[in-house]
Amino acid sequence: MGRDRRHNKASCVTNRPANPSTFSRAGGGLRGLLPRRAGANRDGFALVAVIWSLGLITLLGMAVMVGARYRTRVASNYTSAAVVETAAESAINLGIATALAGAAEPNVKFPLRCRLPGGEHVLVTVEEETGKIDLNTASPAVLTRFFTALTRDQSLGARIAGRIVELRKPKPKDGNAGPENAPSGVHFATITQLDQVEGISPRLFRAALRLVTVRSGRPEPDMDAASPALRLLLNLGEKSLSAGRGMPAGGSITIRADVRASDGARFIREALVSLAEGGKPFLVREWRHGDIDTTALAPRDDTRATERGCFRTAQAVAS
Repeated sequence: MGRDRRHNKASCVTNRPANPSTFSRAGGGLRGLLPRRAGANRDGFALVAVIWSLGLITLLGMAVMVGARYRTRVASNYTSAAVVETAAESAINLGIATALAGAAEPNVKFPLRCRLPGGEHVLVTVEEETGKIDLNTASPAVLTRFFTALTRDQSLGARIAGRIVELRKPKPKDGNAGPENAPSGVHFATITQLDQVEGISPRLFRAALRLVTVRSGRPEPDMDAASPALRLLLNLGEKSLSAGRGMPAGGSITIRADVRASDGARFIREALVSLAEGGKPFLVREWRHGDIDTTALAPRDDTRATERGCFRTAQAVAS
């Protein structure tokens, strides 16, 4: 009987309904945990979205700043290029005035170095056309020697010279041979037409441009007026400095103005000028944009000490 009582007591304990408050306390943490984890995921996603948005805004802001700086730099470069180009044209006018003055002012000689009010450094040089190879009148031997020296290839130099001579030959008109029907040959009106000759590469064209002319009318260059570059190319040796050569009273010259600004901008203007022709003191026949000569404005210890203002130079020439 005692065993039955214990059995019934255990049965009562086993079959006793669960206390809802117990499951509420035990499972309350589980039920509260799931909503909290989903909320944390939503909060993390929102945080990542905010970080990506801030990064994108930062990148866009940096792109705008870089673009603004680039546009400012481009505008500044354009302005500086326009300034040095205008300065180069002013320097050409100064060179023309100095060339016309000739030996009237012994203190002003070429090459002319001066400084503009804006701080630009100016170098003005004069090249006589008689000291260059004339594409229209140079002899075949002179042309062959010149282009052979430039190309370092005798066969190529001879071919180029032959093509230039062929272009200069009179061509029969309407298929009728004879000197009476032969107009003048294809002459070069400007040195820039040299690139139309077969065999002239861009590198060769740029190397020959400052050494050729169409205005001298000579079968060979005047070596007293030739530039040091041409004399070196033809192995003629350097010209004696004691043999001073003044400005020519007539003929054609190339005035070259090399201008460099303080910010590094540089521009070279060349003008082909005929002196005392057609009843005029001078005539500008051609304007060109010259190539930079890396040795023209090479830094020197005494450059700034001997440079004077271009306005003072102009006043000296005018006096």
